[in-house]
Order: sequence, then C-alpha cells, then structure tokens
Amino acid sequence: MDSVKYAWKPRKFNYLKIAEKNRLKSTRLTTADYHPLKSITVTSTSALKVKHSDGKSTYSEAKGTKKKKEPEVADFVDPLSALTLTDPLSSSQESPAKAIKQQEDVRGEDESEDDFEPWTSREFVKLTMASASAKNVPKRYQSGASVSDKLKDRLGELDDFEEGGFMEMQNLNQQEFMERITMLNETLTEAWNENLKVKALKIAIQSAKLLGNTAIMQFYPSKFVLVTNLLDTFGSLVLRRIFSMCKGIDKDNIDADKVPENAREICMNWLLKIASIRELLPRIYIEAATLHCSSFLKIGESKSTLLRLTSMARGIGDPLVATYFRTYLCHVGQLYLPKFQGHLKPNLYDFIVTYKQVHTASVQNVMATQKLDMPTYLSLYKPALEWMISCLAHKAHEATLNEVTERCYKNISSLLLLNCCITAFNAEYVATRALSFCSIFNGSQDTLFPKYVVYQTLGEKVVKADPPEAERLPLLNEVWKVLVKIRNPEHYMACAMIWVEYVAKNFAKKEVNTVLNDIIKHLTPDRAFKRFYPQLKSVVGTILSHTNNFSDIFAMEKFLPFLDLFQKDERKEEVCQMIAESFISNQEQALSDPIAINGLMYVCKAMHDSINALSMEGKKTLVSSLVSGVVLKISFGKDFEQQLSFYVECRASFRGLDTVLACLVHAVNKLSAKVTSIVKGNHTRKTAAFVRACTAYSFITIPSLIDIHSRLLLYLESGQVALISQCITQADAMYKSAISMIFELASVKDSKSVFSQNLLCNFVTNFLSSLLTVPDNTEKGVLYLLRGLLNVISDSSAVVNLDTKCLIFIKVLSVLTAYGQDQYIYHVDKVDSNENLYSSDPKFLAEINSIGTTVLDEILGYLVSPVAPPEMKAQSACAFHLFETVMAHADLDDESMQHLAATSWGISNQDGQNKNAARMLAEFKKSGGVYQKIASVIQSQPQA
Repeated sequence: MDSVKYAWKPRKFNYLKIAEKNRLKSTRLTTADYHPLKSITVTSTSALKVKHSDGKSTYSEAKGTKKKKEPEVADFVDPLSALTLTDPLSSSQESPAKAIKQQEDVRGEDESEDDFEPWTSREFVKLTMASASAKNVPKRYQSGASVSDKLKDRLGELDDFEEGGFMEMQNLNQQEFMERITMLNETLTEAWNENLKVKALKIAIQSAKLLGNTAIMQFYPSKFVLVTNLLDTFGSLVLRRIFSMCKGIDKDNIDADKVPENAREICMNWLLKIASIRELLPRIYIEAATLHCSSFLKIGESKSTLLRLTSMARGIGDPLVATYFRTYLCHVGQLYLPKFQGHLKPNLYDFIVTYKQVHTASVQNVMATQKLDMPTYLSLYKPALEWMISCLAHKAHEATLNEVTERCYKNISSLLLLNCCITAFNAEYVATRALSFCSIFNGSQDTLFPKYVVYQTLGEKVVKADPPEAERLPLLNEVWKVLVKIRNPEHYMACAMIWVEYVAKNFAKKEVNTVLNDIIKHLTPDRAFKRFYPQLKSVVGTILSHTNNFSDIFAMEKFLPFLDLFQKDERKEEVCQMIAESFISNQEQALSDPIAINGLMYVCKAMHDSINALSMEGKKTLVSSLVSGVVLKISFGKDFEQQLSFYVECRASFRGLDTVLACLVHAVNKLSAKVTSIVKGNHTRKTAAFVRACTAYSFITIPSLIDIHSRLLLYLESGQVALISQCITQADAMYKSAISMIFELASVKDSKSVFSQNLLCNFVTNFLSSLLTVPDNTEKGVLYLLRGLLNVISDSSAVVNLDTKCLIFIKVLSVLTAYGQDQYIYHVDKVDSNENLYSSDPKFLAEINSIGTTVLDEILGYLVSPVAPPEMKAQSACAFHLFETVMAHADLDDESMQHLAATSWGISNQDGQNKNAARMLAEFKKSGGVYQKIASVIQSQPQA
C-alpha cells in the first residue's frame, strides 16, 4: 500500500454561482408510463383488461391465441381491495340470503322485525342458557359411546323417572337440575331421530310438569327458560315433520286447503295426543309449543288456539306460574304469528286483574317457608312482565302507553308493572311523560317494589331521549328530592350514576357541581366510597363525555374533591389518565385558564406520583405521553415570562419522567425561537434577557435526563437555538457539554453497542454541520470546538470502533473544506461566523490545512493497516467514503489529491466486491479533464 504522507488541499466553491446554475438546470420530474409496483385492477375477464394506477390499460390476449402466457386473473387482484373479494372463509356456494332463509326455516320466525329484541337476546335468557351449556352435561353422557347406547341409557333413566319418579327432580340442586334438563333436551332430539316420537312426547310432558313446581322460587325464572327451550325444540321437530310432507306450501302463509291429506292426518294425530294429556299445565304448554300445527287444519286456527290458551291460563292457581305461562304464550305468538297481537293485551290485563293473588295466604305461606320477602318475590316477575310488555310495546302508538299505564295505576298502582312499562316502551314516549311518571311514583303507596329502581329505569330513558325543554329542570328537581332521601349507598349510586348523565347532558356546570356535592355527602360517611370506585369512575367519564370545556369542568368547586374520593393509588391513576386522555383528544385550542391549568396539574402530578421504582416501562411511557400531551396544550399566549415560569414549575413537578423533561426542553427552545422571530433578531434588553433565561433553563434541565442519546440531541438543538437567539456564549457551553458526552455514548458496551456506534456517527455528522455557523472564541484558539471534538474522538479509541472513528474523520475533512471557503454555504442571522472573523486569513487557512493533514494521516493509518478478512468489508467501505469525499471536496488539480483519490479507490476495491468499479472508471474517462487523469492513475496502480 502507498505510504506517502498527504496534505489536505480543499477545493474552492462559489456557492452563489452553483445555486444559480442548479436553478437553471432544474426541470420538472415526470413519472414513467408504467411501473411494476403500481396497483392493478381487473375490469374484464373475457379479454383481461388490466388497469394500472396511472390510468393506462393493457389487454391480455383472448383465449386460444398462442401468445406468451399471461398471469392469471387472481395475480392482478389488488390485495388491499377487500371489499371486492368474496369471503375466503365462506365454504358454502349458496347466497347469504338463502342461507339466512334456511336458518329461519329451522328455528321458525324468531324475529318479525329487524329492530325487535328477540327472545334469545333477553338478559335472563342468555344467562340461563349460558349456565346450561353442553359442558354441563354429565360426563357419562360425554363419553365415546355410540348414540344408540347413550339413548338407551337415557331412556332407561327416563322410565325410572316416570315410575318413581317426579319427586326426584325436586331434590336436585341448581347445577344438577341444569345438567338434567340439558340431557333431556339432547335425549329428546335423539329419540325423535330414532323414530321414537312417543318417547319424545313423554319427555316434553314430564319436562313441562316441572314448571308447576315452585319449591325454589328464586330458581323459577331460570327453570322456565331451560324447560321452554326444550319445549321449543319439541315444537320445531313436530313442525318440521309436518312441513316435510307439504311440498310447495309457503311457510310464512300456510293455506290449509292445499295441505296434503297425509299431512293433515299427522297433524290431527299430534293434536289428539296433546289433547289427551290429563294435567292442565303440561297440556297447554305442549299445545303452545306446537301452536303452528293447527294452521295446517284450518285457516286462522292458530290465532284461535292462542286466544283459547290465553283464556285457559286463568285456570292456573299459582300467580307466578300463570305469569310465566302467559310470557310463553307471548313468546310463541311472536315466534309463529308475529303480526298478530290480539292475545297481548288480554294476557297483560289478566295479570293485572289477578295481581292481588300475590297477597293471598297460600303465596305468603310459601314465601315464609322459603324465607323470601315481598320485594325479592316480586322481582321474580320482572323478566316475564318485561317480555310481555315489550311484545305489546313493539311499534305501538303512544296511546297504548297511556292505556297500559292508566290501567296499571288505576287497578293496582304497582311500581313493578310501571317499571316494566317504562323499560319496554319507546324512550321518546317515556321522556315526553317523564314528569307525569315522577308524580305517579311519588304518589304511589306501593312499598313492595323498590322505588329507586323505577327512578333508575326512568333515568335510563330520559338519557336516551330528551324530555320537553320546559320540563327538564322541574323533572330534575322532582327526582333529586327523592334521591337525596335515599340512605342506602348501593341504592343511591344505582340511581345517581344514571341521573348524572342526564344532568351533564342537559345542564350547565352549576347543576353538575350540585350533583357531585350530593354524591360526596352520601358516600363520605363510613368511607362508603371505597365500595363504589367503578361507579365513581363512570360518573367522571360521563361528565367528560358531555362537557368538553375543561374550564367549566375545573371551575366546579366539587370536581377535585370528588377526585379525592379515589384514595387507592391505582384507582386514582386510572381516573386521572382518563381525564388527561379526554383533554388531549377534545381540547382543540391552547388552554390559558389558570383554574383549569391548576386542575390539570393536579391530575398530572397524581399520575406522576403513581410511578415508582417497581413500575413497568409501559406504564412510565403512558404517563409520560399523557403528561407531555397536557403540558403542550397549555399556553399563556404572548405572556412569555408566565409560560417560562409554568415550564419551570413543570420541571420541578415531573422530574422523574425523562420524556416529559425532554418535552419541556423542546418547548422552551421553541419559546426562545418564537421570541427571536417576533423581534426579527433585534433583541431589546428585556428580550435578550428572556432568551438567555430560556437557554439557561435548557442547560440546567438536560443533565437530569437519564438517556445519553436524548441528552446529546437536546444539547445540539439547544445550542442551535441559542445561536439563532444570539446567545453565543451559551451556545458554546451547550456544544462543549455535548462534546464531553461523546465519550459516554461511545462507552456503551451492552447489547446495544453497535447501535450506539451508529448513533455516535450520526450525531457527529449533525454536530459538524452546526459547528460551521459557530464563531470561534478568540481566547481559546482557532476552531477550538472542532479540535476539542477531535481530541475526544482520539482519546476514545478504546471504546470507539476504528471504522466509526475513520468515518467521523472523513466527515471532518468535509467540514474543513467548508471552513476554508471565502463565503460559507449557510449562516445564522446577525451572528458573525468565522468567514467574517478571519476573512480568509492565511494563518486561519494554514490551521485548517494542518488539521486536515493530521486527520488525513489518521484515516490513512487505519486504511493501510492490515486487517482480518471479516473486517476488510468495513475498511473498504471507509476507503470508498474517503474516495467520495476527495472527489467532492478536495482540490483535484493538485496531483497529491489525485493520487489520494487513486489510493482510496484501490483500497475500496481490495476485496473485488465493487461491481460498479469498471462502469465508474469508464464514466471518469468520458468526463475528461482531471477525472480522466484520476482514472489513468487508478489503472496504473498494481491490482490488489
């Protein structure tokens, strides 16, 4: 290798001339007609028309031609155009509408209207069916035995059940009962499929008998759902059997005159079997389950049967059993006769007439035996009544609500029934009469049903639909007169968290503040608030969702005391995070209200104080981002001194969060630059003092950051801002601090070592470009900052990789060339850089050349040193970077620089991996002049 010592000879540039030349040569870029990565859409399949994103189209050849094979249609489909593709998981080739129709055929018309809440979506139905899922079937029925063997075992148990047997089910606990009913449901289906239809009927009869027993009243609603699910299965099996014999009959509109004779005979046979059942309850339940069968015998017979069964329900002695049977009638009516409503009012009004039965001695004795109080007993009616009234209320007119509520109030004045009416009817109808309902509730003497429940239900409705504007405040006053008297915290919060939304939605901060104060009063005694953290959080979320003006929120005297109810750190942190997220998302303009700012700082400090040494990194990141987001949205306008004071307070409050401190430094730098921009660089004594204060803030804050790389970047940014603010001494201090930290960054030797070396190289590159604008301190010598950087890099040889050091020194050659120009490529306004200080002084240029020569020696020392094969690639890359730098920045008219270029070229190709070397040399020759000379020198060198 060449061991000649080279002196760096920088090239001279006229930047103004180069800029003008580039301006004249600039042309508008145009895109190519076709690009292989452009999206493609197929618009035809016979002759494949391929449309590219640029609007041009090409056509593939029609089928049968012997052209080059074209890609298939699937190849041209845009992978992101999901809306134009069929569902890849849909294995069926049938249309969705047909599939839905088949499902409806299997289960009947469960929904007559799209917006009607079906039976299976009712909460008590879902909960019961979830508890009785297939996993609860006894293990002996989940084994690998054959279907016929299992069926024999089950039917054998059924025979025992029939013989010994009805009392056996009374001794089962709730879980065992669910398992038994689930088993019976499966046995019924298997018996039917094995053509044992009489056995299937017996199972349905015995199951229906269970609904006559109220030995455990609190389990009755769940028992009802389980048993009626089995009866629905039986009814659908019978109906499907008859339909299978009626080809061409419309399932939605059965014409009895067109039903075949054999289907009529089967249908009559089933009806006679059902009519022969001796006991009333199982007979009418089975007849209700097979209601639709009578439609095959006579047009309109199903409606007559439904009305007859409604009348027969009056013969059931137990009011709870009768009510649930009426519910089942409404269910099958909705299932099979969705447009018929003649049975709905009679069922409801019959319940109203017989409501007094709940006070009879027989019912009272059973309640006493089971140790039930009247409110608990009445709550068992609630699911059944809600379903009956919801069927009646579906698409009903307002007059229906008036009629039903009037009938309820005049006959029994039952809060239970009124509560069910409010739940079922349209929210707009209820909201229009909300004040009247309050009067009814307040005047009711019913003490059996909890009054707070009806107010809770009413609140849910007036939140969905607004009452008349003139009645909103009177309604709130009437309701809150009742709520303030509730002493039970559970009952109070159940209502309050609903009515808070009504208040937040319709009223100003005064009313919301009053509500918060009342909640605090109710939950403070005995520290009851500790049991209601989820509800309290919901209250805060409700206020935030309806009040986006945070000045109003924090202007409420009781909002912060309300937050103090969250005395568990994790609970308070959750609420504070919710408030911060809402503020960041909804606050579009900068906030300057001091009261709101104090409140937000309270929230942010609470989040900050929740961080400790054991906190997860994800939690720290979340809190840091929220606090930073809040801080950046707070502005005092043109009161810059107040803004800086605010940032000083934030630094003291959030000293434990690196991200927040970095955000504050950015914000202060932005503030300093903004002031400089406003005064257009002509600082007064006051503004000059202010920007120096900003620089001092950054200089003090940056060392407290833990992350080294963040500190380096902030020093660089703060130095640049200080320089444009004409704080030259402070900028020097920033750059010196950055230089002193380079060794610390390079010393990182953990798993991120390679990453740290890359960061170091990138940082130094940016740092060097900034140094060009910094004027020298004449007391410390020429280019003292650059020399200090070189000394640190040299002293860090033990921790800085040789290739990283070489790349940094190559960058230094570039900046030395910039220093040697008569006019620098960029400047800082109102700051004299070295071009003005030295005016191309020969001593200054000599110093530049001296530094360049020293740096070049260091570079060549690394490049010519022998290295192991694994390190040769990095050495070659450095040599090529040197070659590029020489070609771009050196004085190529100097023969030594030509030889330097040739030397670096030779080292970069020592491993023979540069595939473009021959082409580049050819281009040099074509260029002529000095480039041709360099190419000749390169070719004259011996090959490695």
